[in-house]
Amino acid sequence: MILYQDACQRGRADGEVLALLHKGLQGARRASYVTEIHGEFIAIDHALARLKAGDLCLVLVDQVQESLAHLQKRCTEAHL
Repeated sequence: MILYQDACQRGRADGEVLALLHKGLQGARRASYVTEIHGEFIAIDHALARLKAGDLCLVLVDQVQESLAHLQKRCTEAHL
């Protein structure tokens, strides 16, 4: 799990969203890797760098069009 924080906090205090996500993951047996990253595109790059053949990557974003363009660019660079 790669948890990220960006500028869109939906009225919550800095770090509150990440704390809530961590709380929700307590006891999650399949979450063997959990890290926090600040920035949507940095989180995407981190996730892509960790992928191995056969992995599934679910990307949840706030900046939809920008994130899709970023993903397309990274996939093109990796020849995926």
